[in-house]
Amino acid sequence: MLAGSRTAIQKLGRNSSGQGLVEFAIVLPLLMLLFFGIFEFGRFYYTKMTLQHAVREATRFAVTGNVLTDPDTGKPIDRAGSIVRVIQKNTKDLHVDLDGVSITPADGGGPEEIVRVAVDFRYDLTLPLIDKFVSDGHVDISFATAMRNEAFYD
Repeated sequence: MLAGSRTAIQKLGRNSSGQGLVEFAIVLPLLMLLFFGIFEFGRFYYTKMTLQHAVREATRFAVTGNVLTDPDTGKPIDRAGSIVRVIQKNTKDLHVDLDGVSITPADGGGPEEIVRVAVDFRYDLTLPLIDKFVSDGHVDISFATAMRNEAFYD
């Protein structure tokens, strides 16, 4: 009886039929966390770069003194509204809140004045585990650029 039970125990020690499944079950959550972390970082970086580009383009537009025309009415839009439209055009997929856009001076300034364009944006995290470590599951992003207006004519 003792010899028979010893061979059964030896057979169990050599049996590895479920080992791969157990290892996969241990490693899978770590791989998923790594994958979604890379995805989240890429999405966050894309958002930052898009906002930065939009603010720079809006400021470059502002210093020229130009205004856009309303496509519906064909009438010119004021300078501040034109600057906001440039930001919206460059951030179509981000849906920037208009309350987060600030222009100083509010009318875009006159010739040779310094104009400052800033955007505040709330980035909502998508990865459920990361949002527990970051305040309320979002990150506030702010960009601002200031340039001197050209010597344009009103």
